[in-house]
Amino acid sequence: MQHQKRIYVRAPGPGAIIRLAERFAGTEPWMIAVTPADAKTGYRCVTLSDCDADAFACHLATSLMDIVYVIELSSGRLIMTSFVCVASDVTVARQTIVDQALPQLTFLSSLAAKRTLKRAGLPLWAITIERLKRISYETIAVLDQRDLLVEAPDVVYIAQGNTPE
Repeated sequence: MQHQKRIYVRAPGPGAIIRLAERFAGTEPWMIAVTPADAKTGYRCVTLSDCDADAFACHLATSLMDIVYVIELSSGRLIMTSFVCVASDVTVARQTIVDQALPQLTFLSSLAAKRTLKRAGLPLWAITIERLKRISYETIAVLDQRDLLVEAPDVVYIAQGNTPE
């Protein structure tokens, strides 16, 4: 299993997260992948390339005033960190809530990660995101901006910005 950091966040649409990524990255190049919202929890899984995932999670927590999780999967560990914005002084409290060793076999490692995510009440996006169809956000942006987007459960919306020419 390769090293992966996934951000779990609740947001009204993929466009909201993409706009926050644009503000966060500034002039630096970036690429983002956003899953549809989970029907039970409302959490989306976000992968942001070429940017610090923890700093972006902190940015999301302060912007959305909600709990944001960073799920880090590496070859031998699963680490789950929560970012909670304290409204009184607009600081973000960071806490590691899961730090567990994973089995060496890929199948058993994936199974252990699934069980941990289920126990935490989070969707399995961190495990299944690689199997989803990739769709450019530009193709659905107008629907999302008009609040007409019906999200398919088997896609991941991708966008990029500030690409060097």
